[in-house]
Amino acid sequence: MKKNFLALFLLGATALLNANSFSLQIVQRNTGGETVFDTSYVVEQAIMDYFFDRGTIVSNNAVIASNNDAAKEKTLLRRSFVEAQEGSMNLFIKLFLNYALEDSTNPTAVLLSNIRDAQVEVVSVSDLNVLLEEKFVPEKANSLNDNRGGVESFATDIAVEIQARLAK
Repeated sequence: MKKNFLALFLLGATALLNANSFSLQIVQRNTGGETVFDTSYVVEQAIMDYFFDRGTIVSNNAVIASNNDAAKEKTLLRRSFVEAQEGSMNLFIKLFLNYALEDSTNPTAVLLSNIRDAQVEVVSVSDLNVLLEEKFVPEKANSLNDNRGGVESFATDIAVEIQARLAK
């Protein structure tokens, strides 16, 4: 019994040491204020859940509400990157969530139609190489997807593509 437990423990520990890990930083843009929208949290959670469910070690920092302050955004991103280094993460994923609120009837609601696009940059923490830069545009919002489920689906599509591109 002890041999089986020890073997299982060593196998689990080895798998944990070899697991990929990343830190996710969401930057919310074009919202005209400092308030973080629930949509940003839904995107963040869906991406983290997707990777966690596949055995990836994930961490995150508080969502940044950029409010068109490039200097503040750069400082906060640098701080997040340092935390990823200190946490021994393999990758740092920056996801810039660009909102389109000009015609929105409910800008703070979790609606797919409030998202213009998402720009993703994946950086290797060890050597600072940019491994992936991609822009994602959500499908056209309609009565079936302009809701929390549509936002979660969009975020999951982003996670699937990140995983596929990094697997190459």
